[in-house]
Amino acid sequence: MRHFYNGNRWLGAVATGLVVPAVILALWSLAVRLELLAPQILPAPSLVWTTLSDLLVSGDLPYELGVSMLRLAVGIAIGAGLGLATGIAFGLSRRADAYFGASVRAIFLVPSLGWLPFFMLMFGIDETLKVVLIAKTCFLPLMVGPYHAIRTMPPKYDDIARCLELKRSDYLRKILLPALLPSIATGMRQAVSKGWKVLILVEMISSAAGIGYLMMWGRKSFQLDVVFATIIVIGLVGLLFDRGILWFERRTAQWSLHAAV
Repeated sequence: MRHFYNGNRWLGAVATGLVVPAVILALWSLAVRLELLAPQILPAPSLVWTTLSDLLVSGDLPYELGVSMLRLAVGIAIGAGLGLATGIAFGLSRRADAYFGASVRAIFLVPSLGWLPFFMLMFGIDETLKVVLIAKTCFLPLMVGPYHAIRTMPPKYDDIARCLELKRSDYLRKILLPALLPSIATGMRQAVSKGWKVLILVEMISSAAGIGYLMMWGRKSFQLDVVFATIIVIGLVGLLFDRGILWFERRTAQWSLHAAV
């Protein structure tokens, strides 16, 4: 009975979420039928769907999306790893935070695209540029969350470590990192969202492959159906990322709550 109720609730949430896309699709079809804009500017939904299917069957879309996913994964791994390590270090050491915290925050608070001209001179326009920009974008969210979580951590965690006579490495592995999971999940959600957007932008500016490049190619070729198809894919991929990490974030929050009790 409980599974049936949960299933109905999930279907209801999906149906509610599809209301706005359905309205947009109806208005889009109406605008095309009334020829409010030229077909070269606003292609019909049916044409966009056909183009999307052709890109999928031909392998162009999976290839370009795969290139983007690889760049995103490498950039997030580097940025998240460095950000998490820095946040933990600043959280545990007030001296390190006092010496380096303000400078690190100032550097990483500059928007990633603000660093683009300098990074292009430093790294050129190849894969390194994309990975560095994504890593820079993902660094701060993964640094700030764990840092504040450590600074506001209940004293009972330290009491437990002292009672168990845990070594520093065991304290980090068995107590600190599990306690930081909710803040890490929240930071990861922000990092992936920002990293995905930065990746698309930099692929549109300087790239010969990737989903952002495919969108720019469609614009330069005056194939707006390709542009609309890539917009749909970018939005769906971003939504899948967000929902997946949100699910993990809720699970870690529940786990942390039970652990605290």
